[in-house]
Amino acid sequence: MSINCDIKFDENPHGVYLPGQTLSGNVDLRLDEPVEIRGIALQIKGIAEVNWSETTGDGSSRQVIYYHGRQDYMNSTTYLAGNKDGAMLQLLPGTHSFQFLFDLPENLVTSVEAKHGHIRYTVKVILERSWKVDHSYKVAFTVLRHVNLIEENFAVRLPSKMAKVKTFCCGPCVSAPILMTAETPVSGYVPGQTIAVRIEVDNQSHKNVYEIATKLLREVSYISQTPFTKVKSKLTIVAEVRCKGVPKHKKDIYVQNLYIPPLPPTNRTCQVLTVNYIVEVEGKISGPSTNPRIHIPIMLGTIPLTNDAIPTFDKEPNMTSAIVVQPVASTSSASTHFIPADLPPPSYEEAIHANRANIQEEGETNEIGCKDFTPRYIIYRFGGNGSSEGPGGPKPEQADMDEEVVLRRKNYR
Repeated sequence: MSINCDIKFDENPHGVYLPGQTLSGNVDLRLDEPVEIRGIALQIKGIAEVNWSETTGDGSSRQVIYYHGRQDYMNSTTYLAGNKDGAMLQLLPGTHSFQFLFDLPENLVTSVEAKHGHIRYTVKVILERSWKVDHSYKVAFTVLRHVNLIEENFAVRLPSKMAKVKTFCCGPCVSAPILMTAETPVSGYVPGQTIAVRIEVDNQSHKNVYEIATKLLREVSYISQTPFTKVKSKLTIVAEVRCKGVPKHKKDIYVQNLYIPPLPPTNRTCQVLTVNYIVEVEGKISGPSTNPRIHIPIMLGTIPLTNDAIPTFDKEPNMTSAIVVQPVASTSSASTHFIPADLPPPSYEEAIHANRANIQEEGETNEIGCKDFTPRYIIYRFGGNGSSEGPGGPKPEQADMDEEVVLRRKNYR
C-alpha cells in the first residue's frame, strides 16, 4: 500500500505566521488502494523544549545528569474525517483533499532551532486505524513575533559604550595598560541593518595588539526544569570583521561594520529558551596572555528604530515614520505586518548558520513522511540592497564557538 500526503498553507508557501493570525491550508492524501480508518486527525502543536546532559565525577563516582525543560504553547487536535470512536471509514484510491483553519494564540514566541533545544510549531496528519499502527505525516511552520524597537525601552535609541583595561604581570613588574573602548551609535537593530562599531585602542604596554576582531554573537540560553533549574548558554558567531591591530606605545581609532543576516529577534520571555545578542570586540595579543574583550549587549527586533541602513555617530538617527499596515512580501502574502511606511516590505529568509532540523519527536515514526525544517526570519533591504550578504557578512568558516560557555550576565548586561 502506498500513501502520499502533502500539507500546503494558503497563499503562504514558506509558512511564516504572526501570533494571532489564522493558520489555513489543505491536506492532500493520495492512495493507490482502499484504506480503512476510524478518522483523519489534524494535530497542531507549539512546544519549547530543551535537553542536554552533563557528566560529573570520575571512576565509580561518575554520573551523567540529564537536564530537561519544556513549555507548551498550544496542542489542538481536530478531525478532518471520522473520529476516534466512530465507525470505520473506507477511503477509496485517488486523491482526497481536506481544508483546515486554526487561529494561532496571541502568546506565541518566535520559532528557534538550536543545538540543545527548539521553539517549534508543527502540523501533523494522523490516519487512525483500528488494531493497526497509525500512519502520520508532519511539517513545521515559522512563527515570527514582532519586536517593535520603537516601542521598546528608550535605552535602545541611545549609544552604548564599554571599556576594558588590560595590564601584564603584577606587583612591581606590572606593565603600562592597554586601554580599549568600543561604542555603538544605538542599541537596537533589525536584520538587514549594519552595526557601526567605533573602537579606540591606546596601547601603552610593551605588547603588540596584532589584530582586532569584531563579532556579532548570538547567545542561546537553555533553562532546565528537571532534575533542577540550571542555565546552559551557548554562543554562536553570526558575523565577524577584522582589522589591523595597534603596536606597542601607539594608539588608533577604527570603525568596523557588522552586517546583520536573517536571525530570530531577541526573546527573553520563553521559560526554557531565550535568545540575546552581543557585540564583542577582541584585541588579539601574541603569546600566552589573555586577550582583552569587550561585550556590548544589543537588541535585535523586527520593526526598525531608524530607516538608516547604517546608523552612525555623526548624525541623529533618522527615526522611522508612523507605522501603517502594509502587505508583506510575496513569501507570506496571506498576512499583514505593521512596518514603517518609508521602507519597502521585508522578505523572509532561512536563518543564517542553521542546519535543517529533523522535527520528529522521540518515539515518532511518521510513516507517511516528515519534512526537515529551517525557520525563516525577517530581513530588510535598505537602499535596494538585494544581497543577503552585506558589509561584514558572515564567512563560511564561522560556525559555533568550539567551547560552550555559561556567561555571567552581570559581566555584560
